[in-house]
Amino acid sequence: MYLDLLFLLNLVVHYFLLLFTARLFHRQAACGRLLGGAALGAMAVLMVPLQLPPWFNAAVILAAPLLMIFIAFWPLRPLETLSFWGAFFLASFTLAGALTALLSLDLPRRLFRFTGGLLLVAGVCLALYLLFGLLRPILEDKKWQKLWQAELLVAWRGKEKAVPAFLDTGNRLRDPFTGSPVIIVDYRSLEGLLPPQVYRCLADEAAEPWSALEQLPDPALVRSFTLIPCRGLSRRGELLLGFRPDAVAFLEDGRSRPLGVQVYLGLTRQGFGPAAEYRALLPPELLRTG
Repeated sequence: MYLDLLFLLNLVVHYFLLLFTARLFHRQAACGRLLGGAALGAMAVLMVPLQLPPWFNAAVILAAPLLMIFIAFWPLRPLETLSFWGAFFLASFTLAGALTALLSLDLPRRLFRFTGGLLLVAGVCLALYLLFGLLRPILEDKKWQKLWQAELLVAWRGKEKAVPAFLDTGNRLRDPFTGSPVIIVDYRSLEGLLPPQVYRCLADEAAEPWSALEQLPDPALVRSFTLIPCRGLSRRGELLLGFRPDAVAFLEDGRSRPLGVQVYLGLTRQGFGPAAEYRALLPPELLRTG
């Protein structure tokens, strides 16, 4: 009965550690593969009571998580393997610290002597997982805020335009039909790229931004445009004229790095002020996929 409980307890713990690692790296993993990796880790723990040589136990402690990661997340590149391996141990230390602090209290310590200890461990795992889910957007936003500025290369119908952009963690705008993220762009930064009819219409404050689409001769050109509802800090709703470029890439050291997702550009007339050094507001999620 002791070995059964030990196996089940470690199955829960190792499943949580693999799940935590997957979420940390935005990696999708099937439940069956996570369970397979967790089962391997639980079986490795069962070798501890066998009184094996210390060097063998140390080898198991290092090798078992590596095999668990391969089972749960294969295929992995070498650098990814090292990152996942380190994250697994980081999650292990976090969980061990939380349980040690909890077991310093009298009630949890008495509970752990019975089968209720399994529920206690599962509860701590769930609490840490939910806490990480709540804090992750804040932590990631702060991480990406360090980059702040970027330069984008917009390509459309054989033309390219470089646009300085600013990381805006408040930009969660999406195209309502495709769900694609939207980069809010000052239309003036795309002069020469946009069709002349569209550019002149946007320059005319009295004209509706989409009215120029009726003047475009090519129906395929019209289909590149859409209307994107948005709401700014003033809470006043408006419609942005948006279009889907052929490609958007980051410019880094003279080289372009294409984005891995399809995006829309939302054309704004408001601009970002004369002191602003940027002409576009970039959603932080694009830096993760680029």
